[in-house]
Amino acid sequence: MLLSVRDFQVHYASRAGMVRAVDGVDLEVPAGSIVGLVGESGCGKSTLGRALMGVLPDAARVAGGSVVFEGRELVGAAERVRREVRWRRMSFIPQTAMNALDPVLRLRAQMLEVLMERGGLGRAAALARAEGLFRQVGLDPGRLGDYPHQFSGGMRQRASIALALALEPALVIADEPVTALDVIVQRQVLDVMRDLQARLGIAMILVTHDMAVVAYACDRVAVMYAGRIVEAGGAADVLERPRHPYTMGLTHAFPDVHGGTAELVPIEGSPPVLIDPKPGCRFAARCPFAVARCFAETPAMVGGVACFRAAEAPALRTAAALPATWAA
Repeated sequence: MLLSVRDFQVHYASRAGMVRAVDGVDLEVPAGSIVGLVGESGCGKSTLGRALMGVLPDAARVAGGSVVFEGRELVGAAERVRREVRWRRMSFIPQTAMNALDPVLRLRAQMLEVLMERGGLGRAAALARAEGLFRQVGLDPGRLGDYPHQFSGGMRQRASIALALALEPALVIADEPVTALDVIVQRQVLDVMRDLQARLGIAMILVTHDMAVVAYACDRVAVMYAGRIVEAGGAADVLERPRHPYTMGLTHAFPDVHGGTAELVPIEGSPPVLIDPKPGCRFAARCPFAVARCFAETPAMVGGVACFRAAEAPALRTAAALPATWAA
């Protein structure tokens, strides 16, 4: 297993108290796979991705758990070890490309900085590598002399992908890489990412709130809610036969281009505040299938799903497709 995460916890300090943004996450990423990490805004998926990279803000800290990457434990590791991993073996594509690109430096200078300072290449070899990377992501190498503001949104995201691939990492974490793009450019960027992943044999964690992106691009999927993984497995199995009510709700909350129900089914309510969270399933207050046990006990992850009623999933899926179920 390329990446194995166990009982991983990340807390944020706030005036109201400690926020358990990531609270006991288990996640596995096989080598050469694309794993979709999906959930609503605020569920902790971006925090998880940044914590794995070791680039959390000052208010956040890793509070416990284990992250084993390529056989090395990263939680509690010295900064020297993290620096050896960061960008060389594990790289990051941010949600907004302008957050990764320096607006006052030409792309050539930014690519050479990574390749020479972090990769140890000479200038001529670094320049040749930069040109090759631009070609791989579908950009004209002649555009290396341009500034980021001279690129369209899709082109900037392709340049960010090139930077992430510069040192041939084993794992790329992409945080909402197509959210800011229109749907046509989204498809183009996703095609570039899938093609490069297949040709280079790298693994990816694709952080997104869009189930359609997961269906299009991912081999596996982990569904995250309120700081925890509630369902995980092969993408086809999870999307076509979800067993957790939250996953069922997500699959009915976006349009089915193949002619499914015309009416979208929203999940009513909001995720819970993660300061001193209450016992029980964190989705129980929004779940139309919750029973008394759901509010009193925390379900364990069994067979890829954390739900006391997982054995009833076929019947629940039928009910979950009806807007009246969620409205009630």
